Amino acid sequence: MALIAPILDNRTQEQLRDELVRRIPAYSPEWTNHNESDPGIALLELFAHLGESLLYRFNQIPETTRIEFLRLLGVQPRPARPAHVILSAITEVPAGIQVLKDSEASAGKVSFQTEDEVYVWPLEAVAAGKTETADGAADSRADALSRAGIIDPTKAAFYRTVLTSLDPSVPEAATIDVSKQVDGALWVALLAQETTELAALAGRTIFLGVAFDERFDPPPVLGKLTPDKTEALRAGALTEDPPATLWQLWTEQKDADGNAILVPLSVLGDTTRGMVTTGVVKLELPTLPRLRGLGDGGADSPPPIDDEGIREKVIAWLRVTRPAGNDIGDAIQRVRWVGANCVAAEQTQTPAPELLGTGTGDADQRFPLTHSPVLEKTVHLQVEEPEGWTDWVEVENFARSKLEDRHFTVDHENGAVVFGRARFPQLGERVRVPSYRYSKGKDGNLPARAITSLPKHPAVTVTNPFPSEGGSDSVPLRDALAAIPAEVHRRDRAVSTEDYRDLAEEIAGVARAEVLATFHPDTPAVEAAGVTTVVILPRVDVRNPDAPMPDIGLLRRVAMYLEPRRLVTAELYVIPPEYVQIAVSVGVRVRTGYQVDAVRRWVETIVRQYLSAVPPSGPDGRGWPLGRTVRAAELEAVAVQVEGVEYAMGTRLALVIPATKTSPRFVIEQETVALQPWQLPEVVAIDVSRGDPVEPGTTPDPADSPQTPVPLPPEVC
Repeated sequence: MALIAPILDNRTQEQLRDELVRRIPAYSPEWTNHNESDPGIALLELFAHLGESLLYRFNQIPETTRIEFLRLLGVQPRPARPAHVILSAITEVPAGIQVLKDSEASAGKVSFQTEDEVYVWPLEAVAAGKTETADGAADSRADALSRAGIIDPTKAAFYRTVLTSLDPSVPEAATIDVSKQVDGALWVALLAQETTELAALAGRTIFLGVAFDERFDPPPVLGKLTPDKTEALRAGALTEDPPATLWQLWTEQKDADGNAILVPLSVLGDTTRGMVTTGVVKLELPTLPRLRGLGDGGADSPPPIDDEGIREKVIAWLRVTRPAGNDIGDAIQRVRWVGANCVAAEQTQTPAPELLGTGTGDADQRFPLTHSPVLEKTVHLQVEEPEGWTDWVEVENFARSKLEDRHFTVDHENGAVVFGRARFPQLGERVRVPSYRYSKGKDGNLPARAITSLPKHPAVTVTNPFPSEGGSDSVPLRDALAAIPAEVHRRDRAVSTEDYRDLAEEIAGVARAEVLATFHPDTPAVEAAGVTTVVILPRVDVRNPDAPMPDIGLLRRVAMYLEPRRLVTAELYVIPPEYVQIAVSVGVRVRTGYQVDAVRRWVETIVRQYLSAVPPSGPDGRGWPLGRTVRAAELEAVAVQVEGVEYAMGTRLALVIPATKTSPRFVIEQETVALQPWQLPEVVAIDVSRGDPVEPGTTPDPADSPQTPVPLPPEVC
């Protein structure tokens, strides 16, 4: 990584020569010949040349010393992290195609590797739920379904069926809140393709990808949370063991009591943590019965489907619920998509084995790798010792290494393996790396549908229904050097508020973390001894960029990282921020020669950035500080900094109280909006007008930007 060292003395050879010549009269007045032909001047020029070289080396000493101290302490800049994604595949081969672990999935020049194996079948999947419907709607639905001969209306319990879309990119795709379904269950329909054979699926494994909608809706209000919602934000609750799930196959048969027979399914793997977060569930299928119908609409029957195209393709119904006795808080939440033949993948590549070289018998040997940045704990290294090729172990540093330990470290950013002063390759011993992984970092964050092929499996069609996320580049070395004191003090444990903040911001996807000591979400105005609360702001929130809100998945990742590093006596909460809505109106006088609309847009942009909660915006580059009062006069001072603004005509600020089911929306104008120590501002309306500011929260008068109608030229074919 390039390192721009601080310049302590940047004088050049010419400057040193001129300075020496200027000193001649003071030290040798009799020396009067200062021409280049004079031997003394030639000696001064030689000295200036050597002095410039020495100054250059001296300028490197402070930075080099810090780097060496960093290496001695075993502290490395945080390496690059790969992006992760869920892949969904399909094939027309009736017998299916096995895709092994570490198979390559291509998105142009960016390659991913599967984290598990997957067996791809000619199958699709769609999720469904049962939602109660009004009596009138139920009666009309009963008539329609009975006329179609789908179910017997005398036995049916009628529901409004909610289906997830097969294509999650469709804007109107439904989200199924499983906790609010009448039977508390999620139904998954397996849809056949033209080449699907039921016999080929008997006793085989299917891989179901499940994506959850983990956003906060509505966002929590601190101090007004119910005990169950507060408990859900406790770090221990976010990291506890996953709840149990019960997967069953509906058989269309009934027992002696008239109840539907549901066959339990074996769960071979589950990265959804018990249907809590997005992941893949591996299920072993029994012999699938041929369905004669789609059930009678009873409590243990799948929901009726109105879409004839989907209904005709259904070959099996799967149901997932919580076993009896689980708390209501463990209910399955909102599911946004379910797909078949899914597997997780990460943006990594595994190069061919490399022969690094031969040992020299010296300490501190270093062997470069071909590719970088290298991922942590992925280097498999062997040394050719007298007994043969022997595996060595990668460690973070040599602090705990003994003289006989076969340990090595990895320079992840530059791509090299390093041996310490304990055991190291002897003279003539060859060193090789059979495998390691490297990544493109943040370049692996791709949009949905970017991954299009499995190069080794041309008969498989693959894509990524959702964007790949989590990729990040290595921390710049300058930032790592500045963090040395904190690294040495913290040593990977969380004690002070700065420890919690720095550790939380190491998680991919976290733009900013703020720590509130002695703060409990239930009673924010009362100090709570032993309680630490970490407020998390995400890097991206496409739903509301002006007030980014983390989802539960990001909070869970932060909690899982902080929980083992906190003190045993500390009670830790990981929460989203709380926003207070405001409206701003700015009136400006535009300089002559500047386009009015362009100046207005720039003023709006800079005011939004100044009030933004996410770095690098805000007054100090870390986002708007928690609890800082918003002042109209301060925003006016920001607006006049825009080029093209001659002066401000005034700024008006208002507190916006959102509408509820029982009260309308209120806009209360005031000079300042005071925030609680845990709150941030959310700009819901900003009006920039030429002249006096308009009432905040209203649309500017069109007269502020007069428009002249211009006739359009006639269309020519």
